[in-house]
Amino acid sequence: MLKDHAPALLPEPPSRGVGGAVFAGLFACLAAMSCFKYLALHSTVFDLGVFLSNLHSLHAAGQWWRAFLEHAQPLLPVYAQIYRLVPDQAAPLVLLTSQALVLALPALLAGRRHGMLAALAYALYFPVWTNGLFDFHLDHLLIPLLYGFLAAATTGRFGLAILLGLAPALVKEPYALTTIFCGLYLWCVEKQARAGLGLIVFGALYFFVVTVWLVPFCTADNGLGIQSGGYSWLGGDPGTALATLLTEPGKVLAVVFGVPGKWKYLLLLFGSLLFFPLLRPKLLLPALPALALALLSTNPSAYGWANHCTAGVAGVLFFIFCQVLGPVRILARQSGAGPNWVIMAIFGVLALAHVLLAPSPVSRLFWASDNFAFSSAAYEPTARDAAILAEILRSVPLDPTVPVVSQNTLNWGSLAERQDYNSFPLGVFAPHPVRDLSGATWADFWTFIRTRQTPNLPIRVWQPSYVLLDLTRPWFVLDRGCAFVQGACHDEDVAREFNVLVIKARQELETVYDQGGFLILRRPTPVAVQTPAPAALAPEQPGAAAPGQPGVQVTPQVPDTAPGQPAAPAAGLPQTAPAATPPPAAAPSAAPTAPNEDASDTQLEVEVLDRLPSQRAKKIKPAPGAQPAQAAPGDQPPQAAPETTPAPSPEAAPGLSPDVAPPAGTPQRHIRPRRVVKPEAVTADQPADPGQTTAPAAPEAAPGLSPDVAPPAGTPQRHIRPRRVVKPEIVTPGQPAEPVPTPQGNQP
Repeated sequence: MLKDHAPALLPEPPSRGVGGAVFAGLFACLAAMSCFKYLALHSTVFDLGVFLSNLHSLHAAGQWWRAFLEHAQPLLPVYAQIYRLVPDQAAPLVLLTSQALVLALPALLAGRRHGMLAALAYALYFPVWTNGLFDFHLDHLLIPLLYGFLAAATTGRFGLAILLGLAPALVKEPYALTTIFCGLYLWCVEKQARAGLGLIVFGALYFFVVTVWLVPFCTADNGLGIQSGGYSWLGGDPGTALATLLTEPGKVLAVVFGVPGKWKYLLLLFGSLLFFPLLRPKLLLPALPALALALLSTNPSAYGWANHCTAGVAGVLFFIFCQVLGPVRILARQSGAGPNWVIMAIFGVLALAHVLLAPSPVSRLFWASDNFAFSSAAYEPTARDAAILAEILRSVPLDPTVPVVSQNTLNWGSLAERQDYNSFPLGVFAPHPVRDLSGATWADFWTFIRTRQTPNLPIRVWQPSYVLLDLTRPWFVLDRGCAFVQGACHDEDVAREFNVLVIKARQELETVYDQGGFLILRRPTPVAVQTPAPAALAPEQPGAAAPGQPGVQVTPQVPDTAPGQPAAPAAGLPQTAPAATPPPAAAPSAAPTAPNEDASDTQLEVEVLDRLPSQRAKKIKPAPGAQPAQAAPGDQPPQAAPETTPAPSPEAAPGLSPDVAPPAGTPQRHIRPRRVVKPEAVTADQPADPGQTTAPAAPEAAPGLSPDVAPPAGTPQRHIRPRRVVKPEIVTPGQPAEPVPTPQGNQP
C-alpha cells in the first residue's frame, strides 16, 4: 500500500540499479573537469579564491569571524579542516572533489527511487554542471539537501525532514528564508504543525539575528544583505523590505517582470525539465525564497542561469520532475502510445537542453564557443599558462601576510592562501578595512545589540603589495565582468573603467613583470624617513678662527636670538608670549685700556637699536692700533685682560649684550647711529662656565680677537694691569635678560 504523496511509479524497472553507475560517472566527470580547470588557471577569485582565503585563515590564524564576514556561513569551519588533513597545495583539489561528490548524490538517490530515467535526467540537468564547474560555493549543498527534504517529507520521515529543513539556513543566511518555507510546507501540506512551526520560528529568528546583528558586527564595511546594491531598493532592514513588498506592488512587479533576463532565467530552469514542476505547485514552496531572491534583485548575477544562484531552486524542481515522471508513464501506457516512446521523447528533450545549456564535454559550450569558463580551452593548460604560473611562483612571495590582489579570472592556491586576497581593484587605490575580532567578547556583542554602535574594536586596513593582471583574459572590475568574445570586451562601461584602473595602477605601482599582456605590479616600498637624533654639541674651546677665515659653524641647541631678546620656541612647541623686558641700558666696557687714564673719560656708551632681531648686530669698530676682526653675535664672551684703567674705545667689549646696564655713575655720551653690518659667525669650541672668571687676554689683543692671535706687525704695545671681568648671564628662552651678576673672583 502506498503512503500519502508517495511517488506514482510503474512496477520497479529492471534497470533500477543503473543509478549507481550514473552517480559514479557523474562524480568522476565533475571532479576531473573542475580540477583540470583549476590547474589550467581558469578558476576565478570570486569565489574559489575568496573561499580558499577564508578557509586558510580559519585554519592557520583561527579567525572565526571569517565564517560571518559579509555572509553567515557557519559550515566554513568544517571545510577548513581540509587544510589539517592534506597539504596546502592539494587543498583546492580536495575541495573541488568534495563538491563533485555532494552534487552527484541525488543521481544515486533518484536512480534507486525513480529508476534509470530519473538518474539520467539528473545527470543531464544543466544546473548540476554549472554548480559543479563554476569554482566552489557552499550553495551546491542546497541541491541534495532540498531534494532529500522533500523525499523525507513525502515518505513520512519527518524527523529527517526537520534536520534537512534546518540545514539551508547554515549554508548561507538568505536561505534561512528557505528554512521558513520548508516549515510552511510541513505545516500546510504535510499537516505537521509542530514541526513546521519550529522550522518557521528558527528560520525567522536566525535570519533576523544574522542579518541585523551578527554579519554587521563582523564586517567593517557597509552595504550588506538587504542594504547591498541588489536589494537596496527594498529598504535598509528586513522590516522596511517587507513593507515595500506589501505597499508598493507596482514597483515590485516592474522589478520582477520588467527585466528580460529574469524571464530567461525562469524559462531555462523550468523548460529544461519540460515544465513538469508546474504540475505540482504545492511542492514548489521550498523553492519560492530562492526564486524571489533572484527575481527581486537588480544584480544580473543573482538571476544568471550559468552560476551558483540556481542551486536553491534546482533540487526542488528536479524532485518534482521525478514525482511527475511516474504518472506520465502510467498515462503513456494507458493512452496506447507506449511508455517506451514517451520515455525516449522525454529523454530526447532533456538531452537537447543539456547540449544547449550544460557545460559538459558533450555540450555546445564545450566545443563551439570560446567561453573562458566552460569551453574546452578552460581545461587544457597551455605553455603560456605554465609560464604565467612559473612567474607567479617566482615573483610573488609565499608569505601569507603579504596582501595580493589579482584579476578575477586569474587565480591560484598559493595566491589565495593568505590573510588578505581579493579581486582587482579592491584595496589597490584605497586601503580596505577589515575588522579584527580576535579580542572581541560577548560583552562587545551585547553592547552592539543594545546600542547599534560598533564597539571600539580594532579595524585593520590593508593594501595589496602585489597586483596581478592578465589583459588577455576576461576583464573584471571586482566581480563585475563583461561579455568577452574573441579577446574583446563588449561592455563599453566595464571596458572603459577597467582600462582606467589598469593605467592608474601602472602609474602608481612598480612593474615587476610585463610580457604578453601579463603584468605583475608591486607597491613601492615606502622609504622610512628617519629623523636623526640631535647630535650633542661639541664643547666650545676658547679661541677664534684665524684672521680672514670663517669660523666653524655648529648647530645650536636653542634658536639664536638677538641680544637681550627672549629665545624663540623650538619647532613643534606651543608659541608663548615673551615676558616683559626691562629697558635696555649701556654695557660696561671690558676692552683693554691704557694705564693712568681716567675711567670716566674712557667709558663708552652702547647704542640700543629697537629693531627686528636681524637688525640688532652692529659693526665692531676696533680700538686704535688693533686690526679689525669679525665675531658672531651671541657667542660666549672672549677672555678679557686683567682689570686696569680703561682706555678710550669706540665700542663695547665684544660678547657683552648691549642691553646690560653699566655700573651706576658711568657718564653717558651720545653716540651717533652707525651702519648695521651682519658679522661673520665665529663659533667657539667650548662654552664658558658662568661660575668661573675668564682668563686674562694678552695685552696686545684687540676686541673681538682671540688672545692667542698675534696682532699685526707695527701695533703699539701698552702695559695693562688686571681688572675685574663682568660676564653676562645666559638668556633663558622665553625670559627677559637680567643684569650681569657680580663675578666670583678675578684672575691675575
